[in-house]
Amino acid sequence: MELSLPGLIGAAVGVVVGVIDYGLVAMLIRRAMEKRSASGAPGSGAAPASLDAILKVVFVVNCLVFAGLGYWFGASIGG
Repeated sequence: MELSLPGLIGAAVGVVVGVIDYGLVAMLIRRAMEKRSASGAPGSGAAPASLDAILKVVFVVNCLVFAGLGYWFGASIGG
């Protein structure tokens, strides 16, 4: 399997975009969890440990998806 230089550059740019997107998604998830826990409803909100685990999974999936899309886009454009 050959890796093309345009594809690798696209993957690197995709990871950067993925990290930026993760920051926005994580901010929205944290705000939603804060609102749920502030409402005082029983059983609402997630424990901090489970929230951290969820955010770690979201980060990994986000980076992999954006890297794959960036590689595909770079390889398509670069030839």
